[in-house]
Amino acid sequence: MKNVKMIMSTLLALTVLLNACKKSDIPQTTLTVSIVIPKTLEGFTLKSGLVTFKEVNSGRVSTSSAISNNTLVAALQSGSYNIVFEGEIESTTGEKVISKVRAVKDGVIVNGTNLSTELSVFLYKPQEGFVIKEIFYTGTVTKEGKTYNGDKYFIIYNNSENVLYADSLMIAESEFLTTTKRAYTPDVMATDFTSKSIVMIPGTGKTYPVQPGASITIANNAMNHLVYNDLSVDLRNADFELTLLSSINVDNPQVQDLDNIAGYMTMHNRGFKSYVIAKMKGTKDNFLTKQVYNFDYVNSAGKITTTTAYKIPNSWILDAVNLSVASEFNWIVTSPVLDMGWTYCGKVDSDATRYGKSVIRKVAKTETNGRVVLKDTNNSADDFIPESKPSLFK
Repeated sequence: MKNVKMIMSTLLALTVLLNACKKSDIPQTTLTVSIVIPKTLEGFTLKSGLVTFKEVNSGRVSTSSAISNNTLVAALQSGSYNIVFEGEIESTTGEKVISKVRAVKDGVIVNGTNLSTELSVFLYKPQEGFVIKEIFYTGTVTKEGKTYNGDKYFIIYNNSENVLYADSLMIAESEFLTTTKRAYTPDVMATDFTSKSIVMIPGTGKTYPVQPGASITIANNAMNHLVYNDLSVDLRNADFELTLLSSINVDNPQVQDLDNIAGYMTMHNRGFKSYVIAKMKGTKDNFLTKQVYNFDYVNSAGKITTTTAYKIPNSWILDAVNLSVASEFNWIVTSPVLDMGWTYCGKVDSDATRYGKSVIRKVAKTETNGRVVLKDTNNSADDFIPESKPSLFK
């Protein structure tokens, strides 16, 4: 028995020693991160913050708040990292003002002995207004296993304590894919959202009031889909419906149609695109004239493709939601000021499990009067529950 104990002790010691050697043998890079306060925030100094490093391939996450003189030094294993900074700045003159800031840098390749990078901060303030509560974009399948797409919908929610009007509220689907990263010239992503599929709620300004804590539903086809697919949903009570391509459009005269500003809103059923809601400034004709975006990019054949879309100023945008799938994700297609993360239904391309699922925004709190406040941190990865049962399904 004594010999057995000695052998076991020796083996345990060797295991600990080997594991220690393995850890110490992993090459690491010293990454120096400089937190930059831009000229637009002159007169402010960094108060505190947290830097999060996420290695894209392994999903490994580490954090650090050891920031000194706007600089943080981290030891990281080799890989491709998405880096996020969240913190506060405070004024250096006059009345003391503290503001929340963020910074994002994706695809930082960490390799070698030493490396440095910069993160330029921007002001972050959650908006109290209309937010996207739910996107049901996957469609359903019938009992026979056939795909069914007409039952998709959006739900938009009044997250404020005031009556808001949905008149001139635009919904736009991104022209760019979150699964295909390209260098677009000129690059306007910092200032605008690019789209060819844009719809708008009509009205004269105060035609469609939405009470605090209330929502509106926008259906692809505002019909009872249960008649054709008993695994679907009845959308006859939707507030609005899209005008689709004539070959797939079924109009419900009882439900107000949206105006098509550009293209047709079909909703990408694998979640490779992103969506925004924005308030139109001016007229439709003025938008179509002044917001044209001509751009080019290098296509997969190595040649230049030149095309045209429309750009919606980020200053018009009330909320944004990036969608993707883990196996194909390359980048978010909005400025990180609008949304710095993404949510999903399905984890791989053409994931058969995605059907009949939606993304639903989380609840942040419930006020004493019963009004529900939804979570809105401009980070869809944190704000949404992915792969949810659609809220309108029984």
